[in-house]
Amino acid sequence: MINISARGFDLKQGAKDGIEQELRRVEKMLPKNASFDVTISKGKENYKCDITVKNTGSFIRGEAEAPKIEPSIDLAVDDLKRKIRKLKTYLTDKKRKAGIDEIASAFEPEENITMEDFEEFDSASASIKRKKNISLQMMTDDEAIVQMEMLGHSFFVYLGTDGETKVVYARKKGYGLLICE
Repeated sequence: MINISARGFDLKQGAKDGIEQELRRVEKMLPKNASFDVTISKGKENYKCDITVKNTGSFIRGEAEAPKIEPSIDLAVDDLKRKIRKLKTYLTDKKRKAGIDEIASAFEPEENITMEDFEEFDSASASIKRKKNISLQMMTDDEAIVQMEMLGHSFFVYLGTDGETKVVYARKKGYGLLICE
């Protein structure tokens, strides 16, 4: 299923048909129950295309920005294809490696993060710009890292297989894990 929406302008049927044609090619790379949400928005100078693939609790996002609609769609589809190939390579390598990741992570020291690690800031100047409700999916730490990478985020909140709420986040070298108590 492909859902297409436009923000800030009216999208013509020809453009919608072009998007569907591009995504039909990508659909062959995914399971049959995958669905696409495409949002094209018009900014001051550029068009932004955001394509999110949903498949039973997992998400992959491709996004791009360009001065015209067509290039923004093409670039977003290319980004999506690259991420799908990256995911498939990761899953293939993971099957080959078996338990090497768990052994390697046992030797890494855990970091203790305290409030002193954060800089002081003026709470009066901080304001929440957006709120979002999420439903936590149960997954392993490795699956959460893959989800975070596929969404292009710097952190990801999930429910661990042990029932604990966890946050995985990107660091300069590697990843960090916060376990909520």
